[in-house]
Amino acid sequence: MDNTKVLQSGDVTIHELLGSDDPARIDAMLNLYAEFFPQYAQYVPRMRRRAQFSSVHNPKFVSHYWLIEVNGQPAGLRTFRYVRSRHCGLAHSFVIHPHYRHHSVDGLRLSLFVVKSCLQQVINDALEAQEDPVYGMINEVEADRLMKHYSTYGIVELPVQYVEPIFPSSDAGYEAAVLSPMHLGFLPAPGQDAIALQPHHLRDFVLAFLVDHYGLPESHPAVQSSLQSIQKSIQKL
Repeated sequence: MDNTKVLQSGDVTIHELLGSDDPARIDAMLNLYAEFFPQYAQYVPRMRRRAQFSSVHNPKFVSHYWLIEVNGQPAGLRTFRYVRSRHCGLAHSFVIHPHYRHHSVDGLRLSLFVVKSCLQQVINDALEAQEDPVYGMINEVEADRLMKHYSTYGIVELPVQYVEPIFPSSDAGYEAAVLSPMHLGFLPAPGQDAIALQPHHLRDFVLAFLVDHYGLPESHPAVQSSLQSIQKSIQKL
């Protein structure tokens, strides 16, 4: 019995690899990661080590490493996590192999199906933990064209100045991080409204990524710059 399967619809199957003891699928996911994210290749050894532990290894998060298969073949990956204290999900790596980018499941393009599925997963994570409902999923988006594309999925660009810390090695400290400008997108959970977000929500979303996930201290200039940009954007309204 395959105990890694978290979702199946038609010829599409999604597998959870954290704590799975499934070396073949872990290799398939990491091979996709190395192929499509060569700028982050230094993270692969850490990801392989992380795959040995369960989704709740770190009590601050419920983390997920998903491998998407079509007809049993590796078709994509999605890594993300639910940040328990911030009541939001963080979307990390996401790719659908070009061979499958026009594939459909449940009447949806495969990429949109996966985006919706991981949002539902973090909603379920909160429900299972009997915690407050999640606001939605926060996404780092590098290129303007991608932000425009993701807007067709219902992802709204947040009025935040934001940078992604990129570390030169998997064990480098925050002092070594190179800061790369990014957009910050928000996919609301059902019943939530991006328009109704308050400054304290935006603050939590920034801190969820930069402090909780990347480990920067809140006093770090990149964190403070993002927090200050929230206030500036509010003043312009």
